[in-house]
Formats: sequence, structure tokens, C-alpha cells
Amino acid sequence: MDYQGGNVRDFLHANGHVVLERVDNNYNLRSFTQEEIEDITSGYSTVLGEGGFGTVYKGKLDDLHPVEVKRYKNGTKKEEFAKEVIVHSQINHKNAVRLFGCCTEVNALTIVMEFVCNGNLYNILHRSSSNANGTAPFPLDKRLDIAIESAEVLSCMHSMYSPVLHGDIKPANILLDENLRPKISDFGIARLLAADETQHTRYVIGCIGYIDPLFCQSGILTPKSDVYSFGVVLLEIITRKKAVDGKIILAQSFAEALRKGKKVRQMFDQEIADDKKNMKFLEDVAKLAAECLQMEDKMRPEMVEVADRLRTIKKAYHQRKGRNPTGNKESV
Repeated sequence: MDYQGGNVRDFLHANGHVVLERVDNNYNLRSFTQEEIEDITSGYSTVLGEGGFGTVYKGKLDDLHPVEVKRYKNGTKKEEFAKEVIVHSQINHKNAVRLFGCCTEVNALTIVMEFVCNGNLYNILHRSSSNANGTAPFPLDKRLDIAIESAEVLSCMHSMYSPVLHGDIKPANILLDENLRPKISDFGIARLLAADETQHTRYVIGCIGYIDPLFCQSGILTPKSDVYSFGVVLLEIITRKKAVDGKIILAQSFAEALRKGKKVRQMFDQEIADDKKNMKFLEDVAKLAAECLQMEDKMRPEMVEVADRLRTIKKAYHQRKGRNPTGNKESV
């Protein structure tokens, strides 16, 4: 198998013209044939997930390195596939899922990505079941770590020369490795922007409960759209409530509690709220989430500020606990 495959370059140049003029074209991607993809996945034997785009399989490269293989449905527009590959190829960050390469053969459009072994944030928040409450222990310091590193990668994406908007930030798209370190995934609806530009679309894309209401109204995607979605994720992290649960929408319930002057602390996850020493830090995160969720996008913070404030909260948390930010006991 070759690197910097001509097939990939030629395909992306032919089909990715809508974004190629804005990006660094020196993408270092591996070119796979359909036969090689079948070998990597052992004949598509292990399904990891399915969606409207197609199916994700687990596989191994020739060095036995585990990978995820995202195979698109027949009929997928080559332009949409090329756009996802180009956008994803621009992101080189430890907290973003790494893209290794792709197959561009007709009716075999496939991308090969880093495999992240520990599921996603949605699962650990809402689907774990190892205690009496039906959820696994999830301490506040680990929640803060995940929030901080997720905010950092989004901040990096927004500050690139051609900013990248993710467009679908939610816990299901925040994968977790063996150390519960987050990796942002799923760049299928991500967008590239020229400097100081917005992205207009005729179709509202994203997930109910996380979509920026302003984007729903205008069809204009901006970095502040990701900020809004991240605000919902922050709420899920501190409340352990789903963004949408039946007819209950978490962001609306939170906004209503704020309007009525109710103590939002009643919404906090009892596992971390029972320790009264945590309350100030939970309230600080809730205040930050409220700013991210403001209806006027100009009033929302930038992701770089979100990351900085989360780091400040974490530092104060560890000082209160008598530890430094690495978790070691401070010397007296």
C-alpha cells in the first residue's frame, strides 16, 4: 500500500473543488483499494455502528494497528465524501480522531480512521450500569478533564487559518480512549471557513437538542454554533441528564430554571453534588454553560475562552482538594 497515493490526490482535486482552494493540499493520506479494505476488515466481519451514511467496521492494518473503517452507502455523492476527507485531513490534534486514509473506488467509498477503544461520552454518562443508580462512577475531576480537552480541540479547529466548524458536537461524537481522554469524531457535516466567513446551508444539519437555534432560523453556521452545542454537552456532564429525554429538552429546562430563579443545583448529578465541596465548581460550570447557550451569539464566549475558564475551574478544584492539576498531593 502506498502513501500520498495519486488516486486520493486526483479524486480529491476532481471532487473537492468547493473547499480545496481554502486548505493546505499537502494531506498525507494513504490510498486503499477495495480489496485492501476487505482484508483490513476481515470481510466486514465486525460492525461497530450504522447511520444514514453507511456502516462502521472494526479492522486492523498490516501492522495489526486497530482501526475504524467507515464505509459509505452506494450512491453517496463523491463531492460530500471528498469534502469530509479534506476537512478531516486538516485537523492534526491529539484530541481529534486521526484519519489514516481512504478508498476512492466507485461504489466503495471508505475512510480508515484511528480506533478509539472506550466507547463515547454518551455511553459513560447514560448507558453504564455498574452501581445501584444504573450508572458507573464518574468523578468530577475526570468530567472536567474531558470537558477541557474537548474544548481545546474545538478551540484549535476554530483558530486554524481556514477555521473548521464541526457542526455536530454531542457526547456520542466525543470518543474516549483507555485513559478516558476524549477524541472528537465524525466530521461528516463539518465545514471549512475562509477567514471571517460564515457558512450558509439550505438544510439544517445536526442533532435535536444540540443544534444552535440561530442556525435553525438562519441556516448560517458559525463557530458560535459549536459553542452552543458544547454548552449542552457541559450541561450533560454536570447533570448526567440526556439532552433530549422524551419531550424534555435539557437546554430548555435549564434556561427555565434560570429564568424562574430556581436553584440550578437541583439539576446536578447527585454523585458529584452530594460532596458539598464540589458545589461551587459545578455552579461555575453551569454559569459557563449558560453563557454558551445564550440566544444572542455575540454574547457567547469563543471556544478558546471556554477552554481557559474550564482550566481555571479545574485548577481551583484541585487547590480545594489539596492537589496540583496533575492529581498529586501538594507538599506542605
